[in-house]
Amino acid sequence: DVVTTKTAELTTAKLHINSVISTAHSRYLTADVGNFYLNTDMTRYEYMFLPLNVIPEEIIQQYKLRDIAHNGKVYIEIWKGMYGLPQAGIIANQKLQKILQPHGYYPCKNTAGLWRHVTNSITFTLVVDDFGINYFHKNDVNHLIDILQKSFKVSCDWEGRHYCGLTIDWQYDDNYVDISMPGYIDKVLHKFQHSKPLKPQYAPH
Repeated sequence: DVVTTKTAELTTAKLHINSVISTAHSRYLTADVGNFYLNTDMTRYEYMFLPLNVIPEEIIQQYKLRDIAHNGKVYIEIWKGMYGLPQAGIIANQKLQKILQPHGYYPCKNTAGLWRHVTNSITFTLVVDDFGINYFHKNDVNHLIDILQKSFKVSCDWEGRHYCGLTIDWQYDDNYVDISMPGYIDKVLHKFQHSKPLKPQYAPH
């Protein structure tokens, strides 16, 4: 069985951002769905075990887990989506489609993670639980957000400045956008403990 779902690639997200700045009167916002993967109903239950030594003592006592443990482990039946479950992504995505499709939203057939609407101009990219939304009319985007808020906890960045680790500086009036990742190089240098070269190099060569 398929247990994963495809999300928008970074290239797709960047092309989507480029289409916003290239189209007159187009605007961009980002939205984060806080509980996207949690409590999604499953058509088939899953099972796992946890060793008692990874469970806090107060939890063991509260639920009397030693009474039901076998070989130092407790066995669990999983009824709903949770972080770490391999198919959490696909069942969350299937739930999203059921919620949005009656209202005219659908995932594009040939571009993973890109969604459209049948009549209005809304398009958005979806990466895990992050939405990058292109819109022309505020009523259209409010329609989408209102639908999402009925099922999820949604936070919006109306300036559209942060998406998938990218910092986006929109210059709508001047028809350009800057995309950067502040601090990324410093973090990578620290991670790999790469020492600064004695001779500065300012180009990839």
